[in-house]
Amino acid sequence: MKKINISLVFFLTTFFFLTSCSEINTNNIISFGIAQEPQNLDPRFQSDAASERLSALIYSPLFYFGSNYKIQSNIVNWEKITHLKYKFYLKKKLPIFHNDKVMQIDDIIATLNDLKSQKKSPFFVELSNVKNVIKLSQTEFEINLYKKDNNFLTRLSFFILPKDLLIKNHNFSTNPIGSGPFIFIDKNPNLKIKRINDGQIIKLIKIKDPTVRVLKLINEEIDFFQNDIPLEMIRLLKNKENITSLTGFGANVSYIGLNFNDKFLKEPKFRKALSLAIDRQSLVNYFFNDKTRIADQILPPEHWASEKLNPVKYNPELAKKYIQDLGFIEPISITFKTSTDPFRVKIATLIQKQLEIIGVKLIIKSLDWGTYFKDIQAGNFQLYGLTWVGIRNPEIYEKIFNSKLIPPKGLNRGNYINQSTDELIREAKESNIWKKVIKKVHYDNAFIPLWYEGNFAAFNKNITGYYIHLDGNWSALNTIRKSDVFIN
Repeated sequence: MKKINISLVFFLTTFFFLTSCSEINTNNIISFGIAQEPQNLDPRFQSDAASERLSALIYSPLFYFGSNYKIQSNIVNWEKITHLKYKFYLKKKLPIFHNDKVMQIDDIIATLNDLKSQKKSPFFVELSNVKNVIKLSQTEFEINLYKKDNNFLTRLSFFILPKDLLIKNHNFSTNPIGSGPFIFIDKNPNLKIKRINDGQIIKLIKIKDPTVRVLKLINEEIDFFQNDIPLEMIRLLKNKENITSLTGFGANVSYIGLNFNDKFLKEPKFRKALSLAIDRQSLVNYFFNDKTRIADQILPPEHWASEKLNPVKYNPELAKKYIQDLGFIEPISITFKTSTDPFRVKIATLIQKQLEIIGVKLIIKSLDWGTYFKDIQAGNFQLYGLTWVGIRNPEIYEKIFNSKLIPPKGLNRGNYINQSTDELIREAKESNIWKKVIKKVHYDNAFIPLWYEGNFAAFNKNITGYYIHLDGNWSALNTIRKSDVFIN
């Protein structure tokens, strides 16, 4: 694929402009350049990756997933009494809320009951199987279920809120108060949080354009950023003496979603043709670092439930044949929705050119994030590009592909309805073996998986203690440091 140097020309032009008028970031604040700012600071109602990553710093979860995708907790020990009863025991040392109150068992129970009542929260569905929560003592409680759930503990990966503030209907979206390692300061004009153990302030600065983000790092207007940078910028940064960069494998899957109500996309051969016509390897080579891996399913290879599948290989000639076999009389025109992020628009543009080869006209419609995501949630699309972030439970296949979970009941936004898949999902939930479901979705081309984007972080030489995590979370903000002078 021939490289386009327009962005590099823009980079050089902008560089000279910004160099002459930049403001050097020299104070004790660590500035974090981000592509998308958190949309909601209330952890009960979050639907974007940035919000969830920030919440993991401000709040404490009841349960969380370790690096092996197994459930863990710093708050409770637990035991499974029966298929329908779980017992929990508080650990001795519990976190302190930012309003100086020690977390108690009542805070946990109050949060769980609140989530069960919040119909607009993703946890409303997750916790619908909870029959009741019974407080046994100041250190023990039990949860009873309506029916067996092999992955029940994964439903409890919610952030704990103070009971007294829940009772007062405190606005956590404007003033988040949790018990995590960071305290929220303010968000005007930029969101700022303070690390409790040493007072270090982190400022999150939204810089949507990746080229501008790179320039601001070089000019020391920000201290670091992570991901959402094209390959040409990564290569440039790796050659900068005063910049340190890190790369690593990623677990977040980028994909193309399909609307099965569409007259073209409801045809299995047409969906297969689209999948065959997209040269994913060339796109990876052109846009991403060498830690990016081609995806054939939602779950990354490291996950215990992932499956070895026959990969879909680039084959435009076979794709053309499938199109011809369908015998469409009218020209094939499909709208592809994406965000206004220039990086994502570039990817869409190259996919557009690849689909031209098989006679499909792709119309790219880029929207601001709020409008874009609302359209996806409402099923108002033919095709869209998105990334599933932080997927840890194989039951994501039920949420996306179960016929009964069409929005607003679930996340089957593409209206994929298949009774055979529903039955396989039912069996998988009983056995917790998801092999047949994953293979059926793959065979049906129910979505088009693209890649697990490799992680990349870049920071100035006076920044230490930063690392990157497989799922791209921000946990390294717990250890990041900034010295007064640059380290040579």
